[in-house]
Amino acid sequence: MAFENTELFDQIATDALEKYGWQDTDESKLIVLSENATYMVKNKNTGEKDGVLRISRPGYHTKSELNSEMKWLRQINEYTPLVVANPIKGVDGKNIQVVKGSDGEDYFCVVCEYLPGEAPDENNEAKMVKQFSYLGETTAYLHRQTEIWNGTAKLDRTEWNYDTIIGEHAAWGRWQDFPEMTEEAEKLLDQVARIIKKRLERYGKTENNYGLIHADLRLANLLLEDDQIKVIDFDDCGFGWHLHDLASALSFIEDKPIVPKLVNAWLDGYRKVLPFTDTDFEEIDTFIMMRRMQLTAWLASHKESGPVAELSEGWMDGTVELAERYVRLFG
Repeated sequence: MAFENTELFDQIATDALEKYGWQDTDESKLIVLSENATYMVKNKNTGEKDGVLRISRPGYHTKSELNSEMKWLRQINEYTPLVVANPIKGVDGKNIQVVKGSDGEDYFCVVCEYLPGEAPDENNEAKMVKQFSYLGETTAYLHRQTEIWNGTAKLDRTEWNYDTIIGEHAAWGRWQDFPEMTEEAEKLLDQVARIIKKRLERYGKTENNYGLIHADLRLANLLLEDDQIKVIDFDDCGFGWHLHDLASALSFIEDKPIVPKLVNAWLDGYRKVLPFTDTDFEEIDTFIMMRRMQLTAWLASHKESGPVAELSEGWMDGTVELAERYVRLFG
């Protein structure tokens, strides 16, 4: 994806508005350029936010995968106490619109409802712990819904397993390619990867620990409005271990001292809705370590993305510290 080519995505966003009959009434403004280009769609006269437009990177998701995501969103709104942004259909009655870019590529575009609400405050430790309890409860509602919905197995979504997270076919690239990776660090992380693989094989996949997951359910993807919890950004949802959702909640802060408090708060919230076994508890560190390595690959393959430079600062030191601890525990 050409992260620097905002003109390309601006034009696609403008053309996409025609697919919804909004070309004369609305305008789009870029919010984030990462895996996708995300735009806020506003009415030009009233300033009202009519929706959020997501332009998918070519090759990242198929139309079938995107339609599966849309089906899950509607199920969540109908059968859980959570609120998610439902897709808005285009003038042709379809959720997914195809726009051809100036580069000749076809881009899949989705507009979802705009959800009002405030993002959690990640700079206030006491609030953050309380919000992680909400996060755990929210995650359990999602897991429970996918367990009882008979349409779950029919969805076409990525499978998040060892191979696609940090293995030979890792969707976000090779963790070995991180710019500051040293020979010593790579040797250590290779050892960690072998331990992770062995523990995952022992943990196995059951109907109680594996299923459809959000896969990126961190505080940044929650909105709070009074006591109402709203969930956004289902772009990475797929089939995986439930514990991957806990690890994802700790993305980019895995090495921070507050993590044990956050994990306990998440578990307190989760247990309000679903059981959490001792066997699950034993593998928390494994999933946190695997997520850290997955994010190492993401940082390596997204050098042009806005926040990567800041996130990469000190990343290798924190990763090695986590890896050494993990080897001491399980090696």
